Amino acid sequence: MIRRAIFIRTIRQKDHYWFTIEWSDDRISHYRLSELQRHCPCARCRDEKTGKPLIDPSKIVDDVGASRIVSVGNYALQIFFTKGCSKGIYPFWLLRQMKH
Repeated sequence: MIRRAIFIRTIRQKDHYWFTIEWSDDRISHYRLSELQRHCPCARCRDEKTGKPLIDPSKIVDDVGASRIVSVGNYALQIFFTKGCSKGIYPFWLLRQMKH
């Protein structure tokens, strides 16, 4: 059986704090921006060896928005948050496995 790559069909802003991804397999995922920032995968926010957070997730406020969301190749998104860290690259596989 041949597996097809999953990619993003559309991204829609729901409000200042949420956005939706429609995937190529018709799955729809909803993401709160503050929750994504709490899981920031950058080396400043997460230990590269253990994967444990280097910042206290409770310090990230719920009213985090995004000034823009951009594609990184055909494999990830970078989110430019209105507050806090915007260095993380969010691979599609990570977004797909997050609860939403």
